[in-house]
Amino acid sequence: MTAFKEHRGIILFGLIAIIVLIGAYAAYQATGPMGIEERFNAATGLSSGGEEEEGSIAGFFLEGNMLSYLLVLVILAVACFAVYRHNQG
Repeated sequence: MTAFKEHRGIILFGLIAIIVLIGAYAAYQATGPMGIEERFNAATGLSSGGEEEEGSIAGFFLEGNMLSYLLVLVILAVACFAVYRHNQG
């Protein structure tokens, strides 16, 4: 029981991380591989017209790209864990 009390914070962090992972996966499944502009253009019947795409982060698009989602999610999880460890008594 003392082991649980000692690691209660990290267990709670792990549970929250799992919930966030499930939410991120659900968001990816809901959006699919198309970005918001592509979905809008398909719904309205507009063509992209060869415009240069904007909204990329460091040369890649976040929306609709599983690898990008995972990369951003890992960066956020590591940052949260670092803040947690830094502020832990």
